[in-house]
Amino acid sequence: MKGSTVNNVGSIIRRDETDEAIFDLRFKGIEHYHHYTSIKEFIRDWRDYDEYVDQEIAPLERPKSEARRRIDLFLRRIKNIPTDKTGFDAWKANDGIYKKEGK
Repeated sequence: MKGSTVNNVGSIIRRDETDEAIFDLRFKGIEHYHHYTSIKEFIRDWRDYDEYVDQEIAPLERPKSEARRRIDLFLRRIKNIPTDKTGFDAWKANDGIYKKEGK
């Protein structure tokens, strides 16, 4: 196709440069139809689902790190600090609750 008058904006070429084609992708998503004439347009709007799960979902399902556990305990502890003297003293007496046992 070299030297042809075909618009190369929607063209794709094999990595080994043995073939060239016009890129025209149409498909129906869940909500409506999509049409792309350029791979750049397509990858700007879409990403691989497995990559999404690996980067966004999997970290949320892993066990919390020790540092994150301590932060969560600390935030839970300071969320409702008692304002009366007896309650505050009891709250302060539990100062070591978010420290790792044995240290």
